[in-house]
Amino acid sequence: MYPSPAQTSHERRRQPARPGRRLRLVAFGGGTGLPILLAGLRDRRDCAVTAVVTVADDGGSSGRLRRELGVAPPGDLRRCLAALAGDRRLAEAFGRRFEAGAGLEGHALGNLIIAGLAESSGDLTAGVESAARLLGVRGAVYPAAHSALTLVLHTADGIALIGESSVASLDGSLARVEAAAPGSAAPPGVLRAIAAADAVVLSAGSLFTSTIAALLGSGTREALAGFAGPVVYVANLWTQPGETAGLTLADHVRAIAGHGGPRVTDVVVPSEPPAAQGATPVAIDEAALERLGVTVRRASLLPPSAEPAIHHDGGRLAQAVLAVAALPGTVTGTPLRRPLSARAR
Repeated sequence: MYPSPAQTSHERRRQPARPGRRLRLVAFGGGTGLPILLAGLRDRRDCAVTAVVTVADDGGSSGRLRRELGVAPPGDLRRCLAALAGDRRLAEAFGRRFEAGAGLEGHALGNLIIAGLAESSGDLTAGVESAARLLGVRGAVYPAAHSALTLVLHTADGIALIGESSVASLDGSLARVEAAAPGSAAPPGVLRAIAAADAVVLSAGSLFTSTIAALLGSGTREALAGFAGPVVYVANLWTQPGETAGLTLADHVRAIAGHGGPRVTDVVVPSEPPAAQGATPVAIDEAALERLGVTVRRASLLPPSAEPAIHHDGGRLAQAVLAVAALPGTVTGTPLRRPLSARAR
């Protein structure tokens, strides 16, 4: 939790990695945002990354496996494992989807393998670790919780919906998300990784149903509350209808804080705005971010292409995140005092 109202400011010392030691990162998220970052980090020798991946998906192939086999949704885990895989041919095979076959059509091969490994071992984390060994993963990948989480979505106008896929039916924005009871604990490996980390990264992606959802394993937010290093948030390029429509970047940071997430110290944003393509860019309200004690870090993050950018460039993003995470010095700011709505000012 954040400090009491009596504490009007606080100071946290960054702890950069010692010379000769790799920077230890713990990155949270899912969807497409976290795999893009992981792919950029995969072949680097100056860092060691642990990915903590949401297990709340209830749509598509993952949703079918979740309903039919009772396993945690494997899709987000598959994409993150593939992004860090040393065996690139096998990683590509993991993403191949069956185009026909009774009960197989639409499933990705990797989803079936992860589901099978988890079911045979009786433990999701053990199944993911087996898949990681099979792929020669460089780093570590953990599910955010031991078992699937069901999200309860609360809209800005007071409507409550059950399930991540419910967001597709919305037009405005969400105010809050929570894991339905009874929830599930984070694997011990997640808590150990946080304790040993030099920096925490919150990846781009669906703010409520991916980034924040990855924080909802029981014990994770408590572990992050004691983390004293830099917390880097990768700003989304675009708002998401039904989830973050109308929200500024400061609103994103407030939402993370309002869910008991770690206090963001830095946000990474592109030095040049992405080209308009019918979507609404996330507004970067620097004055509001400064009041929250957050430093805006601009860097070249978009793919070197004439085509409009939909996502970040993995290599450039990894370089920018590592540059911020390794900065020495003291970060001073005014902490948020209590959970706030994403629209609070």
